[in-house]
Amino acid sequence: YNPLFIQRPTVEPELFRSLRPVAYDGGIRNRGDERAGMPPPPPATVVSAPGMPGGGGYPGMLGAPSPGADGKGASLRAMDERRKADKKYAEALGAEMAEKMNLAAVDPGATTSKLGDSFQYVIDQPVSLARQKSALLPIVGKDIEGTRVSIYNQAVQAKHPLLGLRFKNTTGANLSQGPVTVYEGSTYAGDARFLDISPNDERMIAFAIDLGCEVIPQNGPGSTTITNVKAHKGIVAISRRQTDEKVYKISNKSDSARTMVIEHPNRTNQQFKLVNTPKPVEETTELWRFETKVEAGKSAEYKVTEEKMLGEQLVLTNSGDEQIRWVISLNEASPALKAKLGDALSLKGKWDVIRRELQQVRADTQRIAQDQDRIRKNLRETPKEAEVYATYLEKLSAQEKELEALTTKEKKWMADEFKAKKSYEDFLYNIEG
Repeated sequence: YNPLFIQRPTVEPELFRSLRPVAYDGGIRNRGDERAGMPPPPPATVVSAPGMPGGGGYPGMLGAPSPGADGKGASLRAMDERRKADKKYAEALGAEMAEKMNLAAVDPGATTSKLGDSFQYVIDQPVSLARQKSALLPIVGKDIEGTRVSIYNQAVQAKHPLLGLRFKNTTGANLSQGPVTVYEGSTYAGDARFLDISPNDERMIAFAIDLGCEVIPQNGPGSTTITNVKAHKGIVAISRRQTDEKVYKISNKSDSARTMVIEHPNRTNQQFKLVNTPKPVEETTELWRFETKVEAGKSAEYKVTEEKMLGEQLVLTNSGDEQIRWVISLNEASPALKAKLGDALSLKGKWDVIRRELQQVRADTQRIAQDQDRIRKNLRETPKEAEVYATYLEKLSAQEKELEALTTKEKKWMADEFKAKKSYEDFLYNIEG
């Protein structure tokens, strides 16, 4: 028999390697007092990558000698004492690493000066480099305190927010754009980048994916509501309010609270405005930034509601009965406007009767003309001596008289139709309300 092979499923881990560091723009308005009343931020150290010396600043971190390292011929008691000493040393080293990294040993190698609206960095001590060698020189060596935030942008990462920091450039110097290395205590936290930052400017950086939080963005039902109906010179202007909603469902599965910054598209240039939504903490040309706090192990929802006004015009003289009746059915239309439109429909009804009569006269005229054409063809083929020849002539004579009567009726109905149409259109043009 032929052996049967079952294909084993391939399970691939979730990858984020395509996510590039995000460079955040600064807000176009100052956050100012909006941060008043917020808890003080936990300190975080942001270190520019070009200014980071190699080798760290913790001598003895690797290969440190242990107390009582001599172990030759030591007894079990001596070995136990050495293990206790090693444990004590490891605890002390861990506590030291948990503290903020000590960068005091890294002295800036340049002096910052301001030239009008520009900045320059002057190297204090000349640096000599061997051929085909390079060096990193620390330019700015100052601590910057920032607030830990989680930044969510659906276009950047649809499921998870990014771990980040919001900080203020308190160095007194311009910070040029480039890569950033972030340390939490003495532990590497991630890499980020920022654009050029002026002194005292606030900015955010994101350095890692916040796997402890998940965000589910959902579009709300939305609605379009008629707000006003106005008529002027035969034109009905209808105003509508379009409302769009978006709900961000946030689940914080971590063991610490999160300050969530939600980036939502700024559609001000599309005439949308925020309604029933907390004021954003920042605004850029492309984004609104909203801030909310989510406790550890809790879930929350944040709803953003936007609306814009739409306009629609209905020309009554070009509208059918159904459109006019639809305007009459609107609750937003005034009673006076509804009454006038009802009178207009009555005039339209009289005009329709005249048009139907005129159409009937024209249809009868066309029918007789076609019958006469048939009789004339028969006369050409029929001998004059035949009895039916005289019958055809009598019928043609009778139809001519009927055509004359129809022509008179058509002229009358055409005049009546013109008057009815003009009366209807004049009435519509004068409707106000």
